[in-house]
Amino acid sequence: MLSESATPNAGIRLQRVLAATDFSENSVNALRYAAALARDHGARLYIVHVLASLGYAMVPDGAVQAAEAAVQDLKELGQKLVSNDGSRPIDTAVIVGKGEVSAALEDVIRTDHIDLVVLGTHGRTGLEKITLGSVAEHFFRRASCPVLTVGPSSSPDWPQRELGAEKAILCPMDSADASLAALTYAVSIAKRTHSKLVLLDVAESVPQGERTPVIGDAVDAAAKDELRRVRTQWLRSLLPEGLGVESEARLAFGPPVAAILAEAATTASGLIVLGLHHKSFFPPPAHMPSSTAYEVVIGAQCPVLTVRSS
Repeated sequence: MLSESATPNAGIRLQRVLAATDFSENSVNALRYAAALARDHGARLYIVHVLASLGYAMVPDGAVQAAEAAVQDLKELGQKLVSNDGSRPIDTAVIVGKGEVSAALEDVIRTDHIDLVVLGTHGRTGLEKITLGSVAEHFFRRASCPVLTVGPSSSPDWPQRELGAEKAILCPMDSADASLAALTYAVSIAKRTHSKLVLLDVAESVPQGERTPVIGDAVDAAAKDELRRVRTQWLRSLLPEGLGVESEARLAFGPPVAAILAEAATTASGLIVLGLHHKSFFPPPAHMPSSTAYEVVIGAQCPVLTVRSS
């Protein structure tokens, strides 16, 4: 299982990475990310495809034939994406499941003690509801392990670049436990890839204190400056001593999705790390299909790692 301690300075070690694929362009791009991560961590890569059981009941050997064809397709796909090219080889396992996609993937996660799930999502159009788009939403709500989602706007060339080429890792924060869990991952990845770590707090409005002088626009400017001072100081207090990588604390104003995506673009972030919980940035599970997390995944030009609190 995943090895980590309770402090943000702890190293994260991935031993088993699961990449789900439906052979679409987005899911194959996600598989490239999974292969790069598995190679870098020396982890085993589980390449999983799930066959829908609907329709096989009328064809006695249909499921068997489909499974055999899928296994062969997965092997060929895996060979193309994890070929050594003189680099560290990847230990791979090919799994074909049957039935409801989320349930089948959860079974593999539980049985094989998966440390990280990597998914590609298609956005909101086309085949989203019967492929991995809806599965990504499901895993935002329920996955017991962190999920790396490669959205439709993510650059397809990242896995071909040297791992660690990201200029920055963006980690939006609030005071909930899930954000602290996400910070542990963000710190570990930043140290491993020698990337700049950017902590972000988002304020949708500026509180007006009793002593704030009423002088037109100067009111908002003074209030923003004071809030920025307090919140960035708090963000810096979350970082462990002797971090060993460049870091920055930032406060953004406005709606969370727009603020996070704007900061990711400004800082040229190669990864966004989000904590998932039921407060602040992220609404209750019933609203997750239109949640901040999913909106960020769809709009981000880099992968998004979601981490739930224990």
